[in-house]
Amino acid sequence: MSSKSEGPQDFFNDLDEISGDFSAQSLRQALEKIETMELDHVPAEHRVGVLRRHAEYLYMLSNYQTMKDKRMEMLENAFKKARQGHVMDPTDLDCAKTLCSTCGRLAEESSMKKKVDYGFKFKTYLDEAIAMCDPDFDLCHMRGRFCYTVASLSFVERCAAKMVGQVPDVSYQNALDDLLKADQLMQGSAENQLFIGKTFLAMGNLAATNKVDTVIDQEYVDEAKALLEEKKLKAIKW
Repeated sequence: MSSKSEGPQDFFNDLDEISGDFSAQSLRQALEKIETMELDHVPAEHRVGVLRRHAEYLYMLSNYQTMKDKRMEMLENAFKKARQGHVMDPTDLDCAKTLCSTCGRLAEESSMKKKVDYGFKFKTYLDEAIAMCDPDFDLCHMRGRFCYTVASLSFVERCAAKMVGQVPDVSYQNALDDLLKADQLMQGSAENQLFIGKTFLAMGNLAATNKVDTVIDQEYVDEAKALLEEKKLKAIKW
């Protein structure tokens, strides 16, 4: 695994096999493996790949962590690894997208001050990633999710954000456009379907909210079902 003649697929074959199905156990094993690798001893052409995978394993393992402080610690470490890789090679699209993902999650789960700071960083990283290529599913979903979050900001949150920088002028329609485009690029994503539903609900277009029927991520599915139940109750009251 140390030969410079190895291509990325060969070099990372062991790690990718260990991470396997991305279960909590396989992710822990992959983290144990990658943490034994000294970056200075990794061939230069593979260092960004090591940092990206390290960030991804931490990010995915955080989804299994029920204690918020532990989850935030994992996400912050994931963000640092992804940012280190991005600084090393700003043109690596996979690492740029991983940086966006980790930064976006931190923006969603952090307290107000950090939420605003991570939010502005996320927008910068996302713009950089989108500039590299035509938006794919991941980028469309993240941009749509960002637009939804900004459009949903309360008055107090907007005031706090304006103290840091210019709040992007985006709407629920902007969010919906990107989320629907993401759905066209890859159908069946529970997470994307959830935010499509949330956006339709925010716009008052209850009839267009689609039921999520995938089991990719039970947390997203359960939340989507709760939204649908809320939709039904509101429809009855109206």
